[in-house]
Amino acid sequence: MCGIGGYFTLERNTKVEPEILVHMAAIQHHRGPDGYGYRILPGVGFAHARLSINDLRESANQPFTSDGDKLMMTHNGEFYDFSRIRADLTARGARFRTKSDSEIVMHLYPRKGIDETLKHLRGEFAFGLFDAEKDRLMLVRDRFGIKPL
Repeated sequence: MCGIGGYFTLERNTKVEPEILVHMAAIQHHRGPDGYGYRILPGVGFAHARLSINDLRESANQPFTSDGDKLMMTHNGEFYDFSRIRADLTARGARFRTKSDSEIVMHLYPRKGIDETLKHLRGEFAFGLFDAEKDRLMLVRDRFGIKPL
């Protein structure tokens, strides 16, 4: 179990203060004792308190950003069938930076959009995904609400 948090404003020129995100992650230490991280894009910031399971390397610390900071994601939970999805995406040219199950969303979403991406995801999860090109923030949880937002 990890802890996720975020800050979003419609005013893109508003500076997101790192201290806000650091505090969001710190108060969730009990959910993710293995490390903290935050990332900021114009008008939006994500925080993450990490419980390391699939990939113990520092490169798997969240939040994740895509090349060019087009996407940003913070995730809590587990995608059950991520190995199969990852293999399929790799065969289609996806290049993964980590072994984390979380990263599959960063590759599914640009290829399929959010509705089709969600059809592929099985498990217990909650995540925030920000698409900078579309200026769109998506907050998602599993179908049964096992992992809350």
